Amino acid sequence: MVLLYGLLIAPFVPAYAALEEAVPLLETTQFQLLGTEYGRLSLTIKADEMRQYENGNITLSGGIEIVLFNHKMDKEEGPIHIHAGTLSYNKEKELCIIEGNVFVSKPQQQFSITTAQLWYDMKEEILFTELPIVIADKENVLKGSGLRATRDLTKYTITAPNGTVDIKQEEVLGG
Repeated sequence: MVLLYGLLIAPFVPAYAALEEAVPLLETTQFQLLGTEYGRLSLTIKADEMRQYENGNITLSGGIEIVLFNHKMDKEEGPIHIHAGTLSYNKEKELCIIEGNVFVSKPQQQFSITTAQLWYDMKEEILFTELPIVIADKENVLKGSGLRATRDLTKYTITAPNGTVDIKQEEVLGG
């Protein structure tokens, strides 16, 4: 009888184990996080819903609003704002995946990036995507596919750019 029970239940064990991993340890609505570094506000995160899992992974959904403060940079450029539909954090890989009408902006500079999905590698501190993107500033709009950028968005590479950008040429010293 025990053997028969074991044979009947065995095919369902992997499915149950997977279901158990997907059950959050913590769920909340109207989530808000204030992060500090060296006693100063370094980031704010807001979302309609937050779920945290046993393995440390976190998902945020609905009205994601992130503001990143880098106080050295803020004096000149201001904070970075990110709006999206969902955010998934993989603790083991130290990756954040931001999806759903992703809009990244530096309002004081009139600089923005729009895409469907953006990844953030927390180890290397880089933002990247392979999907179509639109980068706009006060004077230019550049479209392309694929982006790799520093966390503060001061340096970036577009894999397949298209569009027109005016580059100011400066006089070279010497010669």
